[in-house]
Amino acid sequence: MLDPLSQSVVEQASTGTSAGAHEDVSDIHSVAWLDANGLTDASHWVANVDARIVRLSYQGNSLPLLLDGPESAHNSYVAGARAAWLDYAVHEALRAHPARRQALLTGLAAAPLGLARATFAAAGFTRAAWLDNPLFSTQLSAAGLAANVNQWRQLAMQQAPLRPLFWRNVCADVEPLLPTALQADGWRLLPARLVYLCDPSSSALWKRNHVRRDHKLMRSEGVDWVAHEQLTVEDIPALRQCFRAVFFDKHSALNPDFTDAFFARCLQPASPLEMLALRWQGRIVGVLALYMRQGWLTTPLIGYDTSVPGPLGLYRRLMARLLWEAKERGLRLHYSSGAGDFKRHRGGEPVLEYTAVHTGAMTGPKRWLFDRIAERIARVAPALLQAHG
Repeated sequence: MLDPLSQSVVEQASTGTSAGAHEDVSDIHSVAWLDANGLTDASHWVANVDARIVRLSYQGNSLPLLLDGPESAHNSYVAGARAAWLDYAVHEALRAHPARRQALLTGLAAAPLGLARATFAAAGFTRAAWLDNPLFSTQLSAAGLAANVNQWRQLAMQQAPLRPLFWRNVCADVEPLLPTALQADGWRLLPARLVYLCDPSSSALWKRNHVRRDHKLMRSEGVDWVAHEQLTVEDIPALRQCFRAVFFDKHSALNPDFTDAFFARCLQPASPLEMLALRWQGRIVGVLALYMRQGWLTTPLIGYDTSVPGPLGLYRRLMARLLWEAKERGLRLHYSSGAGDFKRHRGGEPVLEYTAVHTGAMTGPKRWLFDRIAERIARVAPALLQAHG
C-alpha cells in the first residue's frame, strides 16, 4: 500500500502524460520535485536516507540542501559521508572474498572498524549538509552554478551551522568551471569515485565488437522495450524490484533505496527522470532511467530481474540502450562508476570524480579531526580508486 501522498502522485500519473520526461531538465529547479507538497523528509524518496530537505533560493534559482538527521550514520552513500569513504569501501573489499573468509575478516576487523566509524562520527561526517544533492548517484550540475558558489555556500551555512558542507559529483571533465570555483571559495576536493565518460559521437566507438554485438542484442526480438509513456502505476513494484535485485541484493544496501513514491513521481509530468523498461513473457524484467542536463546523459537508476536466463543479456541490452540514446540525442555519456572493464570496452574513459568539502562553519577539535581525516582521504584515495575503482 502507498501512503496518501504517494497515492495522490499515482493518481496524477495514471491520468496525465509524461510530456516533460523527455526534455533536458536543466531549466527545471532540481529541488522542485524533492520538496513537492511541502515535503521535508528525504526518506520519502530514498528509504535509507535520514535527512531534511531545505530549499535554497538565489536570484530566481533553487538548489536542494540536505541536512543529515539523527539516524544518518546508516545513510546510503548518496547522502552519507561515512558510507561513501568507509563503509562502502569495506563492503566492496569483503565481497572480493569467499563467504567463509568474509565472516572471518568481518570478525577480525570489528574492533578497528568500530573505532574508525566512531572517529568519523566524532569528526562530524555523520551530521553533514549536502548542497545540490537530489539523491542520485550522479548529479549533473545546472548551468551557472560555478559563478555563484560563494553565495550558495553562505546560504547553506546559515541553514547548517557547525556542520561540514559537502558537494558531490565534482568533475572537471563534466563541468570544467565548478572545481576551480569551489577551490577558490575555500572548498577542498576529496577523491570520491572513479567514473567513466564516453563520447557517443565517435565513429570508432560504433566499430568496436562489444558495442556492435550489444547494439544487435538491444534490437533483437524476444524482449520488448517499454517507453516512458507506456509505463503505468501497476508497473511500480516490478520496476523497483528490478533495481533492488541488482543494487541491493547483488551489491550493497548502501546504495540508494528508491521508494514506491519515487517511482510514482517519475511517472508524473515533468519527471526528474525518463523511465524505460524491458518486458519479457508479459512482465517487467528491466528498468533504465535517463537523466539529462547540460549536454550530458547518465542513469542514476538501472536494474534487471536476476532470475531471468542469462543468455537474454538484460544488462547488456540496458547499457546498449543508454549508449544509443546518448548518440541519438547528441549528448555525451556519463557511465557513472562501477563495472569498469565493461564500460571501458564500450568507450568509457576513467576519470576521478571528487566531493568538495567546506569546514568553515565548524570549530574546535571537531574541525581539527575532520581536517585530519580529509587529509588522509586526499592522500590515499586516488591510488585506491585507480586500482580498484
